[in-house]
Amino acid sequence: MLLGKFFNKIKNIKRVKFVLDEKKIVVFDGVCIRDLKYVLKDYSYFVLEDRSCRISEIYLTPLLVLNFFSFFYLFFKNYSLKNIYNLALIESIKPKIVITTIDNSISFYLYAKILHKKKFFLAIQNANRHGYRELNYCLKKDALIPKNYKSLFFIPNLICFGQDDISGAKKENLNIEKFYNYGSLRISNFFCYAKENNIKIKKDLFDVCLVSEPMRNNNYVYKNDSIENSSIKLVKFSIDFCIENNLNFIFATKYQNSKQVEEELDFFKPHLKARQLEYLLLNMNKKKNIYSSYEVLLQSKVAVGWMSTLLSDKIGLNEKILSCNFSNFEAWDFPLDGICSFKGKDYQSFSERLKLILDLNNLDYFSRIEKNPNFVMNYDKNESVVEKTRKILKNNI
Repeated sequence: MLLGKFFNKIKNIKRVKFVLDEKKIVVFDGVCIRDLKYVLKDYSYFVLEDRSCRISEIYLTPLLVLNFFSFFYLFFKNYSLKNIYNLALIESIKPKIVITTIDNSISFYLYAKILHKKKFFLAIQNANRHGYRELNYCLKKDALIPKNYKSLFFIPNLICFGQDDISGAKKENLNIEKFYNYGSLRISNFFCYAKENNIKIKKDLFDVCLVSEPMRNNNYVYKNDSIENSSIKLVKFSIDFCIENNLNFIFATKYQNSKQVEEELDFFKPHLKARQLEYLLLNMNKKKNIYSSYEVLLQSKVAVGWMSTLLSDKIGLNEKILSCNFSNFEAWDFPLDGICSFKGKDYQSFSERLKLILDLNNLDYFSRIEKNPNFVMNYDKNESVVEKTRKILKNNI
């Protein structure tokens, strides 16, 4: 009856399976698969869909039912029926490893708390966490996340971007048992993809790559009325600068899906003059796949943006960026002080800073940054994040 109640809540079920094979690896959340393509090459694994909209099949075996009821005590500790079912599913599959790139998933934390002593739980950071300063802000403002988020937080093993995230997690007393300071899996994936498809990076093909960051409804979400305007101002300033200086400009869109791209552009359109909009559309990079933004990013002299992970990726590779925060939302300040970070309010100051960065060689540019870029994004040219992660799997499988 309880399982039936759970099944009825999920609308997309197409079939019930009465056989469940054992696997050595469980991938938590199917949206991870694209990021784990190279890490899981040649491995057999089970994909555990945690989002109701993605669950199309349900398993029902004697062992799973037995495990479901063995975990049912958790129902009285605020675990949902879905949580209990997924715990039973993991236990029934008998994996050695549970891996995810959704490092901010509360469900993953809950499952790890119960099963981490028997199974190796590994989370891989997939986006900027800003040294968890955003988390502290959200808790103070009662925005976006539940008040008890810190008490729920638990990651046994985390592959993170850099020391900034390690220091921030410790400052916030987040329960992370072991850090692997490896850097970005996604940039590592791009290099695998580029090699696989014989893609050649043409350095300095573009002068400025503007990373699109549409902040739709972010003022409301974060309870701060300066966020959306900051993103819009950056686009306007970047366009004007490139037009005035006759530069090669590329606009790296955030989305690939045509409907999402349309919504992305709709965020900026009402605030742009006709000439600015025409220039933006003319120089827009239309994403063909998930790697398209990396391709134009690495073919640009300077990447301009605010808080996108792409900026961290680029500076981690010892390439020039300019991160601009025109808001009063300090949680999204770039974690490196110096020439790479800008908080001025007027166009003239922005123009002078970006022109200076373009004129400087790399050695002079990085001499004007307070800390080594690997503080934000570690990068090991001798061994990729993909290779290092595969070693972790091999040692724990």
